[in-house]
Amino acid sequence: MLVAMAEIAHRGGSVSEAVGELGAGREALASCSVDDRIRLIDRLTADTHAAAKEWVAVSCAAKGIDPASPTASEEWLAGPVSVLRNLGLLRRSLAHLARHRRPLLADSELELRDGTTVARVFPEVLSDRLVLTGFSAEIWMEAGVSPENVRDTMARVYLDPAGVEPGICAVLGAGNVSSIGPQDVLQKLFAENRVCALKLNPVNEYLGPIFERAFAAAVDAGFLRILEGGAETGAELVHHDEVCEVHITGSQTVHDAIVWGPPEVREANRTAGTPVLDKPITSELGCVTPFILVPGQWTRRELAFQAANVATMLTNNASFNCNAAKVLVTSAGWPQREAFLAELGRALERIPPRLAYYPGADGRHERFISDHPGSVSYGERGEGRLPWAVAPGVDPTAEDVTAFGIEAWCGVLAETALPSEDAVEFLPAAVRFCNERLYGTLSCGLAADPRTRARPEVAAAVATALRELRYGSIGVNHWPALSYAMGVTTWGAYPGHTIEDVQSGIGFVHNTRLFGRPHKSVVEGPFCAPILPLWFAGHRRALPAAEALARYEARPGLGRLLAVARHALRP
Repeated sequence: MLVAMAEIAHRGGSVSEAVGELGAGREALASCSVDDRIRLIDRLTADTHAAAKEWVAVSCAAKGIDPASPTASEEWLAGPVSVLRNLGLLRRSLAHLARHRRPLLADSELELRDGTTVARVFPEVLSDRLVLTGFSAEIWMEAGVSPENVRDTMARVYLDPAGVEPGICAVLGAGNVSSIGPQDVLQKLFAENRVCALKLNPVNEYLGPIFERAFAAAVDAGFLRILEGGAETGAELVHHDEVCEVHITGSQTVHDAIVWGPPEVREANRTAGTPVLDKPITSELGCVTPFILVPGQWTRRELAFQAANVATMLTNNASFNCNAAKVLVTSAGWPQREAFLAELGRALERIPPRLAYYPGADGRHERFISDHPGSVSYGERGEGRLPWAVAPGVDPTAEDVTAFGIEAWCGVLAETALPSEDAVEFLPAAVRFCNERLYGTLSCGLAADPRTRARPEVAAAVATALRELRYGSIGVNHWPALSYAMGVTTWGAYPGHTIEDVQSGIGFVHNTRLFGRPHKSVVEGPFCAPILPLWFAGHRRALPAAEALARYEARPGLGRLLAVARHALRP
């Protein structure tokens, strides 16, 4: 089937041509067996790895990164490595389905916790424990999903006799992280039975030829078409009669333009409940991401580690990440608050400002500085580079705070101190503040030292906070972007948004275990890791470690795993 479909493969072309060819691919997908899909994954894996070096090179060139520097590791990890891992995890799930005719989920991975079914999905295998020592990850299910019936919600595309009829999905790609568009396609193709027209964002459409090669097997099969162009192309695609659904990674403004129309009619349409888009739309639309520091007595090393942690969350990818730390939530009564902020400043001073490659960054940076006059800058402005900026002591009770209500989309961070004296008082206040005052529900983080957390009353308060925080992904002690990178955890907004009030979006991606009703993902790691994590800014061996990780994800083996460890353990 895959070979036969290659005869009609067409790369590029108009929207109507692409959708017409996907119509034939949609019919082919209906007869594509699990074994066929596994073979497709194997081809995608080989081709993605073959394209990886050029993929990273063009990304570095566009973002002003020296491809031989440790910073280039970001483009490996958030590009081909992430896609290769996603493919490998999908293959594992489908291979289990092919052998056993049931979803990949062991009884030992399930737990009923405070009435919620929790699936512990990481670590799965020995290599997980070696690459991310001390880390764990869980997916919490929606209400009504029990340990006994969770499998009944999984892999319905494959196990439901009626299945899900194949259709055509318009995927509007993101302009910041290169793996987003390809992984959105993987979600739709393998988890939701959709062939895809991927319309690239103009910011990074230089990746088009790379994606054509990396995903040549899907293009040849008629399952994927890659398009370039601006808003007009996107509008033509999403409104095409043969497109049955839409997925977008971007901003709420773009989402609302698609769903409700141009500014002059948008609010009238929303009020009347008359969207201009008459088909389902899923989305991931960003967030003002908080990171909560639970007060305790931290050692100097712990202060430095967590300061480097926050600095990395702010500066990675020049802060053009939907999960970049944007509001640091602290306790006004924490004796070490000032010491932490000073340590954070020292960490930022060591990270040179990056090229602000995303359009409009300079204006957003200026607005943040203007609206938060106490901001402190780190690094020099020049040659398209903006200094990092931190606004300490932002009043948590003030109205219309820019940092709380608008995702800045540049290298800035606000700090706000809640009036509390200890961890037990602070945690519920922090949860209320994040849930009620900050825009978005995509991801958040929380850090608590192990000695403070060992107190039973604090342990209970942390457990309650994790349960009550309304975010799709939570990182405990670490950047919640790990939930994106792991591939085995779902990625998306907290459930419950509507097209009328979409905030961080609707739906989820990276669902490699094929869960049907996930609620949120929680990733936890050591409060102060003994070895500097590979993604931290300043890891001197990050580039060879990331390249080795790409080789391992493409073709796992002990020798390749040891090569990752050899570099990663020498920061």
